[in-house]
Amino acid sequence: MNTLNIILIATLIIVLIFIFFIIKNLLNQIEKSEDIITEYENFIIKQSEAIEACNNRLKEVDDRGIFKADDEIGWMFQEFKKIQEALNEFTLR
Repeated sequence: MNTLNIILIATLIIVLIFIFFIIKNLLNQIEKSEDIITEYENFIIKQSEAIEACNNRLKEVDDRGIFKADDEIGWMFQEFKKIQEALNEFTLR
């Protein structure tokens, strides 16, 4: 083997080792990103479930028909319903 071949092989080995570490680092970053995305997904699912539970409870109370819109409590209940309708847009369907 001549000197040029040895230099080329050594350079190739160095480049391959460098590429290996780059790929390993990128894989670690992807795994961390996936963990963060999973945490956000769980948070969104829990929020959606909480909104649905509030919606169901509000419907239960409204089904009784004890709140009329002509008094202050009835007005406030109608406002709660409007807020709940706005929140319902953020649930997972």
